[in-house]
Amino acid sequence: MQHVIDMMTRGVDYAGFVRAYFSEEFSVALVSAADLVERTVRERTLLPDGKQRICLRIVPRIHLPPWAAKLARGYSLGYDEETVFDPATGHAHSVVRTPGRDMLRVTADTLFTQNLEGVHTRIELVLHAKLLGFGRMIKRFAAHETEARYRIVERTLQKFVDEQRG
Repeated sequence: MQHVIDMMTRGVDYAGFVRAYFSEEFSVALVSAADLVERTVRERTLLPDGKQRICLRIVPRIHLPPWAAKLARGYSLGYDEETVFDPATGHAHSVVRTPGRDMLRVTADTLFTQNLEGVHTRIELVLHAKLLGFGRMIKRFAAHETEARYRIVERTLQKFVDEQRG
């Protein structure tokens, strides 16, 4: 299943956006704004080709519907996200590793583009779920949760950028 999320951060240029979006301070701000249990940077590496590898551990506070709670029993709801970001092209590729590796796989290609208003972010998610009879529901639930979280990211990032300017 593919799912696209578009966001806009106004009043910032590409360089300022990148500094804010990938900053530790913004990461900390997201923990409370997005009601996360944890969001920690496990690794931040500058690669020889100028790209950046950022590895995060994210544990969301999720209120699962009964069918999903039953399926998730025994699993941690946290996940690891590895992103390779190329500042020269504004492209990032992310892979999400969940405890039930085959149950849900998520990848994302993200493009950050500056325009007259600010920076437009387009996230193209690809969700794969393998669980007979539940795959479609798992993918829809994951897409809905991800969309809702990124709406919070969008608002929190705009506020963060505005405060940095002011």
